[in-house]
Amino acid sequence: FARQEKEDDAISLRYKDMSGMVRKKITIVSGSTHLTGYLYGEASAKGLVVVCHGIASGGEDNLSMVKYMLDDGYQVFTFDYTGVYESEGASSVGFYQAVKDLNAVLGYIEASASLKSLPVFLYGHSWGGYTAAAVLNFKHNIAGVITISGFSSPMAFTKEAAGRIIPTLLVDLLLPFAALYQRIVFGKNYNLSAIDGINSCDVPVLVMHGKEDEVISYEGSSIIAQRSHITNPNVEYYTETRPGKSNHMGIFFTKGGTAYYLAKKEELKMLHDLYYNRVPEKVLSKWFSRLDKKQANDMDPLFVKTVLDFLDKNCK
Repeated sequence: FARQEKEDDAISLRYKDMSGMVRKKITIVSGSTHLTGYLYGEASAKGLVVVCHGIASGGEDNLSMVKYMLDDGYQVFTFDYTGVYESEGASSVGFYQAVKDLNAVLGYIEASASLKSLPVFLYGHSWGGYTAAAVLNFKHNIAGVITISGFSSPMAFTKEAAGRIIPTLLVDLLLPFAALYQRIVFGKNYNLSAIDGINSCDVPVLVMHGKEDEVISYEGSSIIAQRSHITNPNVEYYTETRPGKSNHMGIFFTKGGTAYYLAKKEELKMLHDLYYNRVPEKVLSKWFSRLDKKQANDMDPLFVKTVLDFLDKNCK
């Protein structure tokens, strides 16, 4: 996977947009790589939520939800995977790398005098949804997991994504070579299963997914599609079915917010295509000056309530 650089101007909220939000920068070593993370909020007796980001994003892209968690009395830790935003790394390597990085983050928390006594929750979307569930294979002391729009295993999602752009027969021919390459890079855990992680413990897990998800199919490579194989008795499911907001990103936002976010994302892509990815600074600044970030990040009240209710129920 290519390295992902952070853009100060983005459709997602940035730290500079969040008035009064306090954070502390923390460096964590994952293998030989230094990861950058941020601890938000004051000391909390309720718990600590560790946020795992998705593909083509970083920890700071989740601040619209982080604010609600802080207001509800939690501390929140966000971090960038290897090769993403402020963390080191020439590339973000592959899917399992995020699990390795989260494993290092949890090791740091368990060794921290100020954090180790807190109930620790994991919250992740997409790649982060897989990561938050898959890391349960490593037996950390976790109070609960919220996995949103996550896939069940790296190779399941690879097969599904490849099938959208090349014929099925060609996918079947190429997949063993892709698997071999990943095994060479990551070893035996290259295809670590999120389902095995969930089933390896009795940790409460909230699995959330949208019916119209166009990136990780609800009936395909998703965690929720494997519910008949999930044996952990403390798993609950949330299916978003409302039209216009049950897609990959829409699960977070109001219907109006989803439509605005997707429209602006498409506008920005067209702008970059028009200038061959070299948009003049003045043109880009003018576009962002007209962007309504509040509307683009308008969180859905039911989604927020479902997440906070799960945290509050399991933080004791």
